[in-house]
Amino acid sequence: MCGAAMLGHMAGGGQAVVSFGDIITPRAAAYNPRTGDFLAARQVGGYNGCGDNMNGIVKTFGSITSRQVAKAPLRARRLLRWAYRLTGAQARFFPRRRFLRAREGMMAAATASVANAMRQTPGAAIVNAFLPCEILHAMDIRPMFPEGMAVYFTAAASEQPFVEAAERAGVPESYCSYHKVLIGAAVSGVLPAPDVVLHTTLACDANRLTFARLAEHYGVPRFCIDVPNRETPQTIIYVANQLREMAAFLQQHTGRRLDEDALQAAVARSQRTILRYREYLRLRADTSVPTDMTGEMLPLFSNHVLLGSQAAEQYAHGLVRDIQRLAAERKPTRILWMHTMPNWQAALNDLFHRHRDLELVGCDLAYDALVDIDPRRPYEAMAQRLLANTLNGPAERRIDATLQMARQLAAGGVIYYNHWGCKSTMGAAQLAKKKLEANGFPTLVLDGDGCDSGNVSDGQQVTRVQAFLEQLGA
Repeated sequence: MCGAAMLGHMAGGGQAVVSFGDIITPRAAAYNPRTGDFLAARQVGGYNGCGDNMNGIVKTFGSITSRQVAKAPLRARRLLRWAYRLTGAQARFFPRRRFLRAREGMMAAATASVANAMRQTPGAAIVNAFLPCEILHAMDIRPMFPEGMAVYFTAAASEQPFVEAAERAGVPESYCSYHKVLIGAAVSGVLPAPDVVLHTTLACDANRLTFARLAEHYGVPRFCIDVPNRETPQTIIYVANQLREMAAFLQQHTGRRLDEDALQAAVARSQRTILRYREYLRLRADTSVPTDMTGEMLPLFSNHVLLGSQAAEQYAHGLVRDIQRLAAERKPTRILWMHTMPNWQAALNDLFHRHRDLELVGCDLAYDALVDIDPRRPYEAMAQRLLANTLNGPAERRIDATLQMARQLAAGGVIYYNHWGCKSTMGAAQLAKKKLEANGFPTLVLDGDGCDSGNVSDGQQVTRVQAFLEQLGA
């Protein structure tokens, strides 16, 4: 049974409820040994350069899934979960040869984390992107990562019913679409209930509102970590004590015990992952890597919610191994990206995927907290990482970190993605542009929406990016 037929079978509880023959043709379902593509299970994790045929397949899948949301949300959940499982299987067993093998491994791990979050079984916590998850990994609790899940819904062309459900429930149109999609998935019944809701006050001003609403909707307890905007010995103690309280909170409400040795081991893995990722960035300065927007988005998983897991450590080690096998040469034009990446947006992604003299060299959300920590003091180590985050405190901190990374990676320019609904990013846009350009890095402030396909204009964005690249000589 091909992947799409299996989706139809599962969605109907064993009976075909839709004709997937209109979606996946035998040719599209085939494995291509030359490119390493398994086309039946592609694209739901992000754009992969497969052209109009695959875009049409994903749109048809999204249309079918979207129709199930209102009348059969559990069926929609099964469809999405199986789509992500198949995408993960493709990356794991049929890795694409044009990308680094480590990239495909993390693609499998990230997609599996989203698929697992769609399971209605005990042992899950909704978390925000900046929450230290080593405690969860040590307790075998699944993190449900809203920003990641929302963009996966969009990559499967299935986010619009969630946007509409959230707005019908009173969420304003100007709200961050990542959070809007998550709320919509919850109120529509597609997103399963967690045991608890956990978040921080770091960076995102929608955090408190969104996670409080989710906890109220599901009727589950919530824990919020307050993160001061300065790192001092006193604030490290303050945040570390909150993390200890969160550990006790999780034990109380999940019935699971935290092994402190397991926590230390998870934090030690985090430190090794960070060190290896920093080594990868050092090597990346002189070496071009075959990548795309999805590839540059994956470190947002490994360096955040999956940090402390074996998958994240294997990914960082794999990146160093893979890049050392490449020739030490780099493409003429290198772009550093700031803020979220609309990796599902085919027209924009295609500019980077097909341009032989152009490459993305990173995203600032991937190197926001690559600090040295002491695993022997796990709570203080996690607290230090929160406080040292480049998104914590004044906007200049984030801009200075990007300036430093642009120099290290020999970037020729910066794209500052002005994601709709992110007030802190939008407010700092011109400040970032002014400082980066004053230091020799041309900067494009690109308005867009990282998660709502109905709120973007492909033509305008592509035109602006093309003009910027021409300015850089690409």
